[in-house]
Amino acid sequence: MSISTFGRPARVVAAACLAFAAQPPLARGAAPADVVPLSAFPRERIAVETRASFRRQLFEAWRAESTAARAQGLMFVEDAQMRPDQAMIFVYRPPQHVAMWMKNTLLSLDMLFVDARGCIVTIEERARPRSLATIESRVPVVLVVELKGGTVAERGIRLGDRVVRIDAGWPRGSEPCVTSDQVGDRSIDN
Repeated sequence: MSISTFGRPARVVAAACLAFAAQPPLARGAAPADVVPLSAFPRERIAVETRASFRRQLFEAWRAESTAARAQGLMFVEDAQMRPDQAMIFVYRPPQHVAMWMKNTLLSLDMLFVDARGCIVTIEERARPRSLATIESRVPVVLVVELKGGTVAERGIRLGDRVVRIDAGWPRGSEPCVTSDQVGDRSIDN
């Protein structure tokens, strides 16, 4: 689930969080009636171009562009419903600071925060299912890619690698990304 809190008054965000938390708990795996099935999300192909191995890692991605779609994301999706070659992408226009959480997310996820050049600027590995901890982009991003937990380590994805939306022809330019060996912590400040 995505919560973009930057630029909003704290009381509005707090009220929204309290209202959501006040909802009755659901049985494990149960989804409310208004949850849109994954099959209804638009799909596209994406690739993560890894600099270290010079490989293009391909994924079939569900796309969440509307506020409602980004709010739902991969909530209530069971581990068995997602293959290692699948992803969920969250598209933001214009670039913005993004904060995510894992409430009602039943599987562990790796999150890639991607800037306007297509460069991975922040990585969160193995985000804990059902956690209310905030996971922040740290810098403005246009895309968040969620992968099945462990995919980043298994495929050697690193900061400074590039995400390409194959079907959208994005990104348009080829401005270089900062390589992961030039970065000391878990994010790249642009």
